[in-house]
Amino acid sequence: MASEKFSERIRGEQLPYSLLHVPVSDIRDGQSVGQCFLVKQKTQRSTRAGDPYLELTLSDRTGPIAARAWADATQRHASQFSEGEFVYVQGRVETYRNKLQIIVESIHRLTAQDQESGQLPGFDPALLVATSARDTDEMWTELIDLTGTIEPEELRQLTLHLLETNKDQFCEHPAAVSKHHAYLGGLLEHTLEVAVGVSDFALRNPGLGLHHGLATSGAILHDIGKIVELENPIAASYGFEGQLVGHLLLGRDMVKDAAAAFSWPDERLPRLLEHILISHHGELEYAAAMVPKTPEAIAVYHFDNLSAKLNMVRMHIEHDSEAGDFTDWERSLGRRFFKGLPEE
Repeated sequence: MASEKFSERIRGEQLPYSLLHVPVSDIRDGQSVGQCFLVKQKTQRSTRAGDPYLELTLSDRTGPIAARAWADATQRHASQFSEGEFVYVQGRVETYRNKLQIIVESIHRLTAQDQESGQLPGFDPALLVATSARDTDEMWTELIDLTGTIEPEELRQLTLHLLETNKDQFCEHPAAVSKHHAYLGGLLEHTLEVAVGVSDFALRNPGLGLHHGLATSGAILHDIGKIVELENPIAASYGFEGQLVGHLLLGRDMVKDAAAAFSWPDERLPRLLEHILISHHGELEYAAAMVPKTPEAIAVYHFDNLSAKLNMVRMHIEHDSEAGDFTDWERSLGRRFFKGLPEE
């Protein structure tokens, strides 16, 4: 999918929602639903009695919503759509464990004719795909400018080469399937947050012994393996190599292969960069291939974790429908969050 044809068209535009499409953020308990969604996840399960049902995550530009298709609907519609496809859904909204979900009565994929005919209510891909709120071109320019501060020159050239060679994928991919920055442009947004934080911290704290160029390069490239790990950016899933190898080692391989074309003043430098990539999850229990053993690797790990966690909190607050000052329970982080002071 070329970004010029799709994601660039929908990023940054102030598109009004069709009156026939109720944004997920505005869906309420008891409503009837008859509109289009993007299928983010689809899993076939069985009840305790052995009856099949579908567990779905549907979404639009404003976020995800859970959906269930019980036995009859599952038998009729389970084979009629897949993850990453646009679908037309009819059903009703109910609350389950303090979360809204759609009980699906019918669901089918949109054919090319459906999408182009204009006859389906509220179908516009710009309304159905979540994207970064930040402008892609501005983020990319900021990231390239930051790359220009890296020294030595060989490290700067390596970082720039990997970015420019993979620009389209880097700008379009989400940073994750579901946890954080899980929208088009999310990888670029997350990378910029981490890299700006690491670079600024290294410059402002010279006494800590951080090598600014190495730390900044590691921050910029820490998740580059995700462009291989994740398939289908609009409904990301783990591809073959993503399942078997994972983005830490995939990214390390990209760096190692590219670094072979450069003559290094210190041959340890590309190895130290690789170490940042394979250790940025911090702990072996969180899928790090190695625990961080350099100041630069420790810095990237903490800023990566900070960016991810704060994005998870922001998205949870934005999608929360709980009354009062605190959100509903956030399972991944194991707590409720204060929703923040009202804007003045």
